[in-house]
Amino acid sequence: MASYLSYPRVKPTESIRSLFQKVATTNHYEVFFSGFGGLKELRGYIRTNEPSVSNHFITRDLGLLCNSAELPATSFATAQIEGNRMGIVEKFAHSRVYTDTSMTFYVDSDYRTLKFFEMWHEFIASGSMTDQGGRADPSHVAYYHRMKYPSQYKVDTMRIQKFNKDHFKSVEYTFLNAFPVNVSSMPVQYDGNSVLECQVTFAYDRYYFGKITSLDRRIPDTTISHAAESDVDPLNLGGTDKNKSTPIQIVPHPNNETPNDGTGTDDATKARQAAEAAEAIVDAGGSYVKTYWTT
Repeated sequence: MASYLSYPRVKPTESIRSLFQKVATTNHYEVFFSGFGGLKELRGYIRTNEPSVSNHFITRDLGLLCNSAELPATSFATAQIEGNRMGIVEKFAHSRVYTDTSMTFYVDSDYRTLKFFEMWHEFIASGSMTDQGGRADPSHVAYYHRMKYPSQYKVDTMRIQKFNKDHFKSVEYTFLNAFPVNVSSMPVQYDGNSVLECQVTFAYDRYYFGKITSLDRRIPDTTISHAAESDVDPLNLGGTDKNKSTPIQIVPHPNNETPNDGTGTDDATKARQAAEAAEAIVDAGGSYVKTYWTT
């Protein structure tokens, strides 16, 4: 078998100069908080307690005050397999892991940035109620925290758009079902003078890479959940077969024998095992009926 030596390619600097002149920079991006339309209770809570934090500020100005953000990271959780091949340890992916993302915001002179995230955090833990059904007073000595349901505080979409200085080419990351899990401490001091910044860490279910117009809430069809569908569905007794739209009926076990009780014959045991794993199709006036045996 012939072997070939691979030598480094020799390229003139002028031939690759244009490649390195077209690299992406880190200071052209924008953050959008555009998924608060469905969180009416959260928006009402913020508007009631801090009227200065308007919807216009959340959807338009807050993203511009974000002076630092992170394009999200992702990884796979793996399982280690030994013994399939002698001397080789293999890894296989079994879950996709999404790590939290952090953003840093300038705090404006009206402190609306700080108020927004404080109210968001306070709303998440504001589930405590009075005996009359009203909201408990947070300043009361006996006040306690009770978390809201995730659907009440998770924002549908939070988006980062990374673009070039010519504003022509871009990539987008859309975080789905995000909420702030941590608001970092903000040191203040007499020594020196700098802009007050608020660092927030967000958790999310997953992110979508690419442009997305709106979150699709339709029930998944067979093209998405085909792996979960099965021709044999014992839990769908009395229902309809989704793949063939055939009626399903329940009939007694043949010969009224009770299988797997130690008294049945071998044939009855085999019939029971076959009935649990497969379907019996019988002719019923030109159509077929899916049958499951029951005891």
